[in-house]
Amino acid sequence: MMKIKAAVLRELNNELSVEELNLDGPKENEVLVKIDAFGICHSDYHVVTGLAQQELPVVLGHEGAGTVIEVGQGVRDLDVGQSVLLNWFPYCQKCHACIAGNTNHCKTYMGMLGQGKMLDGTTRLTDSKGNSVFQLSGLACWSSHVVVPDIICTKMPKETPPEVAALIGCAVTTGVGAVLNQASVHKGSSVLVYGAGGVGLSIIMGAVSAGADQIIAVDRSVEKEEMAFSLGATHFIQADKDTLQNVKDLTDGLGVDYAFDAVGSPEIAEMLLPSLRERGMGILVGVPPTGSKIQIDATDLFRQEKIMTGTIYGSADTAVDFERFAQMYLSGELPIDRLISKKYSIDQINEACQAMLEGQIARGVVTFP
Repeated sequence: MMKIKAAVLRELNNELSVEELNLDGPKENEVLVKIDAFGICHSDYHVVTGLAQQELPVVLGHEGAGTVIEVGQGVRDLDVGQSVLLNWFPYCQKCHACIAGNTNHCKTYMGMLGQGKMLDGTTRLTDSKGNSVFQLSGLACWSSHVVVPDIICTKMPKETPPEVAALIGCAVTTGVGAVLNQASVHKGSSVLVYGAGGVGLSIIMGAVSAGADQIIAVDRSVEKEEMAFSLGATHFIQADKDTLQNVKDLTDGLGVDYAFDAVGSPEIAEMLLPSLRERGMGILVGVPPTGSKIQIDATDLFRQEKIMTGTIYGSADTAVDFERFAQMYLSGELPIDRLISKKYSIDQINEACQAMLEGQIARGVVTFP
């Protein structure tokens, strides 16, 4: 057992407390990882607000990278000193979804990890009073160290900075994957992105990589304009009641070839279809509220042969795409490091969350000395 530092959520809609917790060592097929960097993602904050249900107390964090410092029995493919990205969506390679190539729909591990526990149904964390503390997604990487199943760890090229690897673990794969895997954006096309946070900016990066000619970013915060342009957007619209008309004005009244909702808003989802030209594709990328519904114009969908679809985790095969995106970063094709607006210490976790909520940053990253 070792002492670690972690950001703990004890009550909904309250600030996180940075505490010293006890972390048990790795069991069979588990590894101990020193966290080098983790990202501040809206998905974690959904737990704070109760939008995502999770038993408390819990250590948040699903977007992280670090270094393996101990391996349990049965671990074969990981060594001490290995740089790894933590994958919150592992897959089994054996079920119907995996065999069909839809690894991002594998359900094998989701039930247990969704409870905030390890695969044996227990947690490795306890507080100073000996009470169990849950691990979000089986990771709990808003902490200095984690014990995780070896299937969660993906090897990264040694040259990959940990803060870049961490963002590949969620925002980048979700956004870039939506462009390259699900939409298959074609060269010379027009792309519209609603929401210029970490995922939306990753969509913009992906659209640049795919060779899109026109990339329109939409966000309610004018502070996001510079961020969007720095990553390759050709136009920026500050969201208001005239957004759809502004999109049409920029596209000669036709609309775009591809429109992405990076926010997860039903209101924005309903704007995708009217934003598209004939045979265009609208893609839901952000996580919508559970049970939410949208209304669309069926005649428009039919007559214009438009497509509406969704994507989870960038429709990625993480065993392939994590390394693929890391290599694209190392070659200069994906400037992932530009997503990082500010670095924080773990003691500044609430400040980092507030900056994210206020739209001040693209992605905040917590790093450790």
